[in-house]
Amino acid sequence: MLPFDVQIEKNLQLKKTTADRLRVQEEREAYQYQSGVFQYLMDRKKDFAVNFQDIDDTNTLLKRKGITYQTLRSMTKTEMCQALGVDGVISGRFQRRENLDRTASRVLDLVSRQTENFALSPKQGEANLSLTLYDVAEKRVVWTYQNDDWNSSYRSPEEMAQGLMARAAKKFPYRR
Repeated sequence: MLPFDVQIEKNLQLKKTTADRLRVQEEREAYQYQSGVFQYLMDRKKDFAVNFQDIDDTNTLLKRKGITYQTLRSMTKTEMCQALGVDGVISGRFQRRENLDRTASRVLDLVSRQTENFALSPKQGEANLSLTLYDVAEKRVVWTYQNDDWNSSYRSPEEMAQGLMARAAKKFPYRR
């Protein structure tokens, strides 16, 4: 399980967000998504016919080999598997566009839920999450899962990953 490839698009005028801060947030969330998916898999490991490498081991091996979050994006799946000494890798991508500041979107969502006036809750953002499983023996991607999740900007990366996996795991190819 690799750190996710996270791309966030937002209005940089809100709260004086800078492009550099946005890149730092993307990298932080990449590891949060990785952790959320891994936690889901570990909580249900008896349901799967394969073993998953601990993400701490994955991240340590990547670091030892000088592979950073930025350089990971330029590697092939085969190169990643070789660097990690594994038979396959699960990679994820998360793309989000925020139309509102996260705090504002949380407040509007809470107000709309409490008043049951869902017209108050504007389209807060768009999110697209996807997972890919690459198998070295087959030298190909053996499974993908994609999910468009609208109005999701108020949820944490861990919540998003858990929700993604609850749906994706049903179609995972190595289930018992």
